[in-house]
Amino acid sequence: MGKIDTSTYKAIKKDKKIKGMKTYEKGKYGHSKHYRNLKLSMTIGLLLLIVLDVIFSILVFHTRKTVFVIVACVLSIPFARNIIDLFMSMKASPLDKEEYHKTNELSEKTGVPLYYDISVTEEEGMYYIPCAAVCSNNIICFTPNIPETKKREKLKEYLNEINTDEYSYRIFLTEKYSTFEKEIKKLKVSADKEDDKQKNIDREVLEKFLSMGF
Repeated sequence: MGKIDTSTYKAIKKDKKIKGMKTYEKGKYGHSKHYRNLKLSMTIGLLLLIVLDVIFSILVFHTRKTVFVIVACVLSIPFARNIIDLFMSMKASPLDKEEYHKTNELSEKTGVPLYYDISVTEEEGMYYIPCAAVCSNNIICFTPNIPETKKREKLKEYLNEINTDEYSYRIFLTEKYSTFEKEIKKLKVSADKEDDKQKNIDREVLEKFLSMGF
């Protein structure tokens, strides 16, 4: 009896595993919520470790002057970083399910890929972009949570840092969905191989865009 070929099954299983790992990556809807829950879990876990470490030192050695307290002090560094990240992530305001489905349908109709839950962190604080497109020399951002013109202009300045001598992307921000929809419909997505260069630039710009925050 010949050996059963299981390569197809293994390939499908591997593909499902990879897709599952990337469910909440940057740019995917639900990333900010997943990130916040992750930071909350890590903050609580590190706090418990620090408290238990100190309690163990006091109960067993009847003093805080032990190597265990040094370990607790070291753990306080990642604890502080995680609690800062947690507070920053709490400022995120993603689209609700209805808004997400609406933008997702827009993406399917136009062929323009949309990216979600994007943050831009600067010394002044954090800016949050619920939905955006990076396509054909354009970065179109839907920012219903930033109605103030001054804040949008400030965010636009930060996003302009993405541009280089090699390429210049038009940065457009709007708090109105109708305007966002109109701008997305203007974008042209081509399947021609000649446009591979442009698609590669879009990917490079997208990576820089996503790397500006958590």
